Amino acid sequence: MQHPAARRHHRLRQGAPVLALFVLAPLMGEVVGAALRLSNFVEPLRVAAIVSFYGAGVVVLRELAQRLQLNGWGIILLGVAFALLEEGLGLQTIFNPIGMDGEPVYGRALGVNWFWGVVVSGYHVVWSVLIPITVAHLMFARRSRAAWLSRPALLLFGLLFVVGTVLLALISYLRSDYRLSEVQIVAVLVAVGLLIWTASRCTAPDQPRVPGRLPRPVLAALVGFGAGEVWLVLYLVAFTGGGTSFVWWTLAAALFAGAAAALLGHWERRGWAAQDRLAACFGAALAAALFGLLLVSLADRVEDVVFQVIVIGGIVVGYAWARRCISAAA
Repeated sequence: MQHPAARRHHRLRQGAPVLALFVLAPLMGEVVGAALRLSNFVEPLRVAAIVSFYGAGVVVLRELAQRLQLNGWGIILLGVAFALLEEGLGLQTIFNPIGMDGEPVYGRALGVNWFWGVVVSGYHVVWSVLIPITVAHLMFARRSRAAWLSRPALLLFGLLFVVGTVLLALISYLRSDYRLSEVQIVAVLVAVGLLIWTASRCTAPDQPRVPGRLPRPVLAALVGFGAGEVWLVLYLVAFTGGGTSFVWWTLAAALFAGAAAALLGHWERRGWAAQDRLAACFGAALAAALFGLLLVSLADRVEDVVFQVIVIGGIVVGYAWARRCISAAA
């Protein structure tokens, strides 16, 4: 019979990857980019909604992807569904013509903020979903291909995710007079259903490794940083306007995302190392953090600026620590 202390230690080891991902998702999705700032921590409803939606949502997304044995494209499609639930059904920013804070949204037609929808979905796919999952898998490499939750635990996290979605919708209801129509609600749910169904078909096995040159950590970090900055500039265009038809900006964003995905897929087929993956995540995280520093500086709240500088320092220290851990485990 196993000793109680040994059982507790086993449970802690089993739960560590889940806890790491549960914390990383809201940190990367909201805190790093300054969508959730120090001054917002006095809003318990907002904090609870973000932790529930991001933490539980990404854990469930990762678990479904693992159980269905989805490839990278399947996870991306689930990430888009995740984004539509938040920005379409929860916060309603894909449809609201003036956004959550009263700012006009560029690129609107037929009641939809098309350009914003593409940019914010891409943001969530990368920063809210892919980076947290990648980092968690790198830190717990031995369990990266295993399921992390029992069925009761999966149900519990699923319910918490639903609670987070409801809380986001409540926040939107309280902060804005805009209300979704029944047609818009159905459209979002149908789109999410189609994305999940399509993702479930993305189960093609990994392609065989192709010999060739691999990126070094410095190059991977620079690519992550550069691509992140370009995407965040597009994020600003959604509110400042682009001086030309939003159709061209939307097409440019889609082409850029496709090019970035093709490059990462190329590196993936060549079997890029854990250190390189971590460096790419670090570059993208740093890009979002510096973008967040710009936003809080414009808002002119000293406490938020100081907190964002601490966040940037935390990213650098966290990267150095994670790199050391990965090197030690290699």
